[in-house]
Amino acid sequence: MSARMGLAAVIVLAGAAAVRAQLQVQADKENVVASKLEGQWEPDVELTRRLVGSVPVPPAGQADKNPARLIVKSDPALAAKIPAKFARFFEGKQIYMAGLITLQDKERPFVLIEHKGNPHLVWFREQGGEALGDAESFNVMLAVAKQTQDDLLFIGGDFNNQPFSALRRAKAEPK
Repeated sequence: MSARMGLAAVIVLAGAAAVRAQLQVQADKENVVASKLEGQWEPDVELTRRLVGSVPVPPAGQADKNPARLIVKSDPALAAKIPAKFARFFEGKQIYMAGLITLQDKERPFVLIEHKGNPHLVWFREQGGEALGDAESFNVMLAVAKQTQDDLLFIGGDFNNQPFSALRRAKAEPK
């Protein structure tokens, strides 16, 4: 390896590390979604039917499982673990929240950003041996109610061409 190639490798690696170091949560208490998203959410069947026209039916034998139930936990440290290969997408974007989201009974890392003017949740899954090797996303809106237990969460597609599904805060389990 020539000295020039070695220097180029150091610059590239240093640049990737610098980008990774820049990805951190910059919380804003005025961001409605980030300040109220944490918790457990369950489908609001009637409102989803109104918005979507139908409600997905669970596969046979899984009616007791609720694949649409979401659990959101805040963990700001996860933003720093986003691989450098996603740096270009996150360039110039503020990360309002990071943590773990349980989707279809699988806990996955996520970040909440603004993308094209919309609150946007980007979640990661394993691919090719990398824990955060692939990213998926969706638009998200949250309507705050007078009583927290009445808050509504709306989840759309990753583009502005799909209707939103509705969720409500899950009722607290009796102790």
